[in-house]
Amino acid sequence: MIYSSLITAYLLFTSVYNLNPLEVQILIQTGLDFSYVEEFDSAQIYFDEVIRLYPENPAGYFFKAALLQLKMMDECQYLEEKEYLSLINQTIEYAGKFLEEEENLWAEFYLGSSYTYQAVYKGLKNDYFEAFKYGVKGGRILQGIIKKDSTFYDAYLGAGTFEYFWARAARYFPVLKLVGGDANEAIRKLHIASEKSLYSGPTAKNSLVFIYGEEGDFNKADSIIDSLLLKYPDSRTFLWNKAESEFNKKNYLVAADLYSDLFSIYNSQNNKNYANLAQCKLFTGKCFYKLKEEEKAKQALKKVISFKKYSDEYPQIKIYCQVAYGLLSRIF
Repeated sequence: MIYSSLITAYLLFTSVYNLNPLEVQILIQTGLDFSYVEEFDSAQIYFDEVIRLYPENPAGYFFKAALLQLKMMDECQYLEEKEYLSLINQTIEYAGKFLEEEENLWAEFYLGSSYTYQAVYKGLKNDYFEAFKYGVKGGRILQGIIKKDSTFYDAYLGAGTFEYFWARAARYFPVLKLVGGDANEAIRKLHIASEKSLYSGPTAKNSLVFIYGEEGDFNKADSIIDSLLLKYPDSRTFLWNKAESEFNKKNYLVAADLYSDLFSIYNSQNNKNYANLAQCKLFTGKCFYKLKEEEKAKQALKKVISFKKYSDEYPQIKIYCQVAYGLLSRIF
């Protein structure tokens, strides 16, 4: 009887403080697989289930917030901003409660990752001071996790991303007088996350595609993005990165085909995202402009301008139209 009571107490203790039990892992990984192909409603079901089963675990709130951030980026609108910020605050609150009781690396992970995601979100809204502040705060926490346990591989994504952008800022903005930062070490961390983490693999690989493109190592970027699209062929997010990579390589004919594919995908949706449609046509026009195929360039650029009537709903269309007008003025 005493032995049974001890076992029961042990199970209760571990169920409270183990923030990453197998059931949570399965639910999160399933939800993430849906998120990589932008099946947002399906992904949310799994993250909501984590919240229902483990209401004091920050995991469900964090991944649901990350999903909403991806959705808002894909839709080019911030309609879920209030819910997103509430989920981030809940993640921070519950992670903080665990850390008040004991050192818990998963709680630290969700705390640090919440700040890094806020940094990305603030950057999307052009609030660069807040983006820098949250990025440093989250990056330091994730670096601290790795110092405590070098096998906590999910922390390597946020830590590596933070270190790369710190090194990049030091490289291109010497006026900031930032010290430290090693781009090669940052890339090494991202590779570790891509290969060994539970939840961060595809996101780390997607980050590496961007970074290798910035570093001019397009062969490595191509290899990684092709592997992602092989596993997730219906992913719009990864297809955007593939198209951008081909454009940056000056492989304009291939890039134009990819932007045309993206246009067809968005144009087939019932609720059309006119910002993405305009952006696809703008880059298609840029490709043909570079290829000196003026008629095709004009056709694409005029299509961009036709979306101007939706600029109240999608303000970024105004910028796309300005660029389109500028290119058209060089053609005529």
